[in-house]
Amino acid sequence: MLVEPALRRTKTSAVVVEYVHREIFDGRLRSGDRVDVERISIALDVSPTPVREALVLLERDGLVATRVHRAAFVQHFDARTLRADFHVLGLLGGVAAARAAMDRDPAVLAQLRSLLDELAASEAAPARRHDLAAEIVRVQHQAGATPRLLAELRGLGGFLEWAARQSDRRGHGDVVDAHRRVIDAIAAGETRRASSARLTDARAAAEAVIGELTRRGVLRADGTNAATT
Repeated sequence: MLVEPALRRTKTSAVVVEYVHREIFDGRLRSGDRVDVERISIALDVSPTPVREALVLLERDGLVATRVHRAAFVQHFDARTLRADFHVLGLLGGVAAARAAMDRDPAVLAQLRSLLDELAASEAAPARRHDLAAEIVRVQHQAGATPRLLAELRGLGGFLEWAARQSDRRGHGDVVDAHRRVIDAIAAGETRRASSARLTDARAAAEAVIGELTRRGVLRADGTNAATT
């Protein structure tokens, strides 16, 4: 695989994490495969240290498992487990959104409205649109999550949020409407509607990721992992 110059220049564990995400998403690393520290070190022109640091982060994310002699292997995943993980992410995000709706902090609402307005105006810039959508969710999490919940959301997000971004094929208007539903519910103080809207968005993301992984041959049409027999 050819590695982009930007990846070769950036010697951080975060880049290694994204590299492994891409390898799994593209089907070059399959369920049950060993994650080769030396190969990744050579591919990214980094020492083994950031690779090992990245493996710790990936294990916390549930994407790899460390076994005997500290070797790491890609964890099994399929459509069923992805739906379950996104469901949990949506539930936790829904708790944060509901708490934000309960508080209705004027400063938070102003920030969310400002971000939504900018998102609505960003149709010609897909990368900026993704960044704004992520920032809207981050503000909701910060406003409504306890420190423990925030840590759980950060830990669970990882590959799921990265894969959702790669798989999002919605039109610009659909993206804006999805975030507007959550923000409107928060502004109205409707906790259940805010929570439900966030969960609905997570479920839609799950289906988008499953569809993309199926298209790439990582998952079979029946939702099973193509690496399993």
